[in-house]
This record gives sequence, C-alpha cells and structure tokens, in this order.
Amino acid sequence: MKMEPSYTSVGKIFEYRPMFFIPKYQRAYAWEAESVEDFIKDLKNCFEKRNSNIPINHFFGGVLCVRYPVAGAVNQNEYEIIDGQQRISTFTLLVSCLIEIYKGLLEQAKKEDDENNKFILQERIKRLSERFIEFRQEVQRQVDSIEVMKLSRMDHPFYKELIRGMNPSPSRDSHEKINYAYKTIYKEVNNIVSSSSLEEKMDKIEIIQNIIDNDFTILYMVTDSKEDAFRLFQVINDRGTNLTVGDLLKAKTLEILEDFKNHQDSCEKFWDNILADPPSKTEDYLNWIYASYKGKRAKQDELFDVLLDGFFPSHKEHKTENFTECESKAVYQTVKNINEDIEKCRKLREGQWLYNSQQPITNWDRTRLNILLKELEHTLSIPLFLAASKLDHRTFSEIVQVVEKVFFRYKIICNQHATALRNIYYAESLRIREDTDSYETSGLKQKLNRLIATKASDSTFENGLKMLEYKQSGGSNKPLKYYLMTAEYYCQWYLNGAKGTPLCTEKNRIYDFAGTSIEHLYPKSAKDKNEKLEPLKHKLGNLTILDPSQNSSKGNEPFEEKISMYQQSSVKLTNDIAKNGTWTEQEFNKNQDLLIDIALKVFVP
Repeated sequence: MKMEPSYTSVGKIFEYRPMFFIPKYQRAYAWEAESVEDFIKDLKNCFEKRNSNIPINHFFGGVLCVRYPVAGAVNQNEYEIIDGQQRISTFTLLVSCLIEIYKGLLEQAKKEDDENNKFILQERIKRLSERFIEFRQEVQRQVDSIEVMKLSRMDHPFYKELIRGMNPSPSRDSHEKINYAYKTIYKEVNNIVSSSSLEEKMDKIEIIQNIIDNDFTILYMVTDSKEDAFRLFQVINDRGTNLTVGDLLKAKTLEILEDFKNHQDSCEKFWDNILADPPSKTEDYLNWIYASYKGKRAKQDELFDVLLDGFFPSHKEHKTENFTECESKAVYQTVKNINEDIEKCRKLREGQWLYNSQQPITNWDRTRLNILLKELEHTLSIPLFLAASKLDHRTFSEIVQVVEKVFFRYKIICNQHATALRNIYYAESLRIREDTDSYETSGLKQKLNRLIATKASDSTFENGLKMLEYKQSGGSNKPLKYYLMTAEYYCQWYLNGAKGTPLCTEKNRIYDFAGTSIEHLYPKSAKDKNEKLEPLKHKLGNLTILDPSQNSSKGNEPFEEKISMYQQSSVKLTNDIAKNGTWTEQEFNKNQDLLIDIALKVFVP
C-alpha cells in the first residue's frame, strides 16, 4: 500500500486550494459538547502561549485521505477524508468564525473611514475564504466556485449555509451538533479577541490564524488507492472505537454495494434517515429491530457483529468485489426494511398509532398504545409491536390491550421481573413473522395467563393494589392515575355483570391523561383531622379522578362540601361516590373493595 504520511500543520493542508469531501460510508458530524469544549481549551492554551511569545504545538491526531486528480485542472486534487472528518470540519468552523468576526470589524472600519484597516481586513477575509471556504477555479476554460469542504449529503446544505452566515435551522441531530460547535466556538473566539481598539482585535485574530497555520498539527496521510479506502477506514476505527454501531453498518453495507451504484445511492439515503437521531436512540431502535426479527436480545458488546451476521449473512461468504447482483439486491432490500422499521420505532417510542384511522378501531383504542408506551414507558414491548405491525389493525389493537393489562398487573403492581415478559414478547414476535397470515392471539394469551397464574395470582395482585399509594413527592403517580382511569373506562361493563371479555362501553369518552387529576375524597390536608381516615388518605380507597373540565380547588375541603362537585362529574365512579352523604372508614373500605374487584375482572389477558 502506497502511503504519504507527513507531520504538518493544519494550515499547511489548506494552503493550496484543496477540495475535501466526506465519503458516503462516513458518519455525520458527531462531536458532542465535551469534544468542542476540549477543542476550545486547546485553542485557548495555544493562544496564551503564542501571545506570550512562547508558542507550542498541539497535536490533533491523524487525518487520512484518498487523493483523486481533478480532470482538466493542473495540479488540482480532490481529497476523500477517510478518517479525521470531525477535526477537519471543526477547523473550518473555527475559520468561518474568524471570517465572521473580521466582517464585523470591517463594518467598524468603514464607519470610522479607516481606509488602511479596511484594506487589510478585506484582504484577510478574502485569503481565509479562498483557503478554507471556497475559491474560483478554471477547469477546461470554465470558471466555477469550488467549495473547500463538503460534508455528508445530509449535513452539507446546513453546513454550507451556516459558514456563510445564513443562520439555517437544524433538522437532525448532526445539524444540532454542528450548530452547537459553531456557536460555542464563535462565542469563545469573541471572548478571546475582546479588546478596546480595532487594531488589538485584529492582532488577536491574527494570532489565532498563526495558531492554525503553525501550532495546530496533525499526521496527514494520503493514498491514491480507492480500493484501500474501506479497509483503512475499518482498521483505523478498530470496529467501533470511534464509531457507532449504525455508522459501522452503514460503512459495511455501502462497501458491499461499491460496484452497484444505484443500490448504493439508495442505501446511502436510507442510512441518512436511519442515523438522523442521537446515537443512543438509534442504538435502541436497532436493538428492538434485531430482537423483533431474531427473537433474542443482542449482547451490547456484540451488537455490530450480530446485526451484520443476522441481517447481512452474505458478507461472510466472499470478498466485496465478488458480490453478485442478486446479493446486492438482498442487501438493498434489508437496508430498506431497516429504514421502514426505524420509522416505526420512532412512532412507537412516541406512542403513535401505526395504521391509518379506520373502523372498528376508535380513538380510544389508539390511546391505549400511547398510554402503554409513553405514560407507562413499557418500551420492552416494542419488538413485539414491530412484528405485530405486519398484522391487521384489529389484531394489533387486541395485542396492545392484552399487553397493557398484563404489564400493569404483572410488573407494576406485582413487581415481578420483566425477563419472563420479554421472553414471551420475543417468542411471539417470531411466531408472527413466521406465519403472519394465520396468526391468532390465543397463543399469546395462553402464555400470559400461565405467567399470571404463577407470578401474579389474584391474591398477589390484590395485595399489591392495597399497597398502592398516592406519592406526594419522590415518585410517580402515573400508575395510580392509569388504574383509576382504566377502572372508570370498564366500570359500566363491570356493573352490567362483567360478562365475557372486558369492554369499554363508552369509547367516545376519552380522558386526557395529563389533564385528568387524582382527587382525595378525604382531604390531603384536612382542617379537622379524622383519626381513622388520616392514615388511609393516600390509599386506593380514598382516591378517585376528576375529569379535565373540573379542578381540585376544593381539594382540602371536607367531603360534604365537595359532594356537589362530584355530582357534576362525568366520571361515573366519582359521580356514584357523591351518593354517600358522608365519608367514613366504612365508605373507604367499600370503595377500595369495588376498585380491587374491578381490577381482578379487567386485568386479565
């Protein structure tokens, strides 16, 4: 392998109008706040030393490029950045900040009719712009504007506008990171050069230019071999030391498709969308997708390997150049499927319904998914819902409501370990994918019924409900509110005899989860305390809900003074409580027994 390494300054590689670009398989801009802050510390340290006439070098590591001659231009090359794009991009952001500050100083010089400094500033802006932003280039008698640095396809339009002072709006995680880096560097450079006079500011910016041209150093490695690019990229990054699992999968699949440009271009767009979220979210999504298809959880230190082997098995059979058209289509289809599943993961994480609105599924049915995933945060079930999205919307809704009831009973109230639930979800995901057309929910219900019988029996569930209490601080009341709302939804079915499958008989009544409040029947802070009710005030039997149209302004008033408010409530359970003329321990016990009996009838698979 022919390589030309050189230890050089950052400014040196920008000296002769280079043209840098990021390859398709590289990740988007990924520097977090900590990396930007470290960069600024290094800049400040070099500034202090150079300002004291004792300049020092700071080494930023290696930059590896593949060189390509530009057709029709003399001694002009393009450089594909295989490693080091984060550093190179940040250097150009720093220079764009210097240019922006110079432009402000130029306006000041114009106002002061300072022709000498006006000329100097114009020349500095021009030289920096041509070296680091864009320059004019003649190619075959055609003069064009050439950009010095081109980021990835998804990042470049944002970056291009940002470094030209156009104030673009971020639309993805990498844009947010670029924007943060630029604004943070701009603010810190402004602080560094703050001085009373125009000349002093110009001198300090010139010091920063000298730091870039002399003190910031890198190991610059250039090769002319395109074939070595992917191998170098993977060796340098040591299977994920610097890259996320998604970045590595993108690199590997685009490498496989190198000889199939149409598929490669399409997959690049898919990966741009797949990797648009913060890395931690993307990793969650990839874990859920893997579990949904393979019926098992990936070990975190092996996620890249198991995803690669599980979804792209042909990569192990032969080298990249031996892939067939048929195999490339399979890779393309798999990446497309992952992209579609990523979109589903995003919706499910937000509790969004995956189907178009259609009867007989109502808005009430759809809210069950939102409450399960957003309010109760049961994301462990997402692999199952990914698989279930292959089914019709009625079966999907049935699975959601079965999972919702079992999760509340088994995990939230009985506090059993989630592993058994997870294993059932994973096994059911495989059943759905293996035979979608003939799938029925009876098998899922049987497994969950067996789990309930052994780990969350009626007596265990009842004891757990009796332990359920309103938390004034240090905990969430979402499970308590969820149960009271659910009891209300199924109340009429229960009062009608609780026959057959539990059913919400009035699905047109949908209470907003956030807007619905928990009401203490015996007040939280009673003026005249009752010795028997005081220890019970946060227990289930002393609680009900108020619909969003009401408020708890009378919350600390005696029960008798709140009866008229309860009588006006649209909540049947609350309305029925108003029939009591008083509130004693006897009414408490009666209400608690009712709520527990409803739960025992409703929360079954």
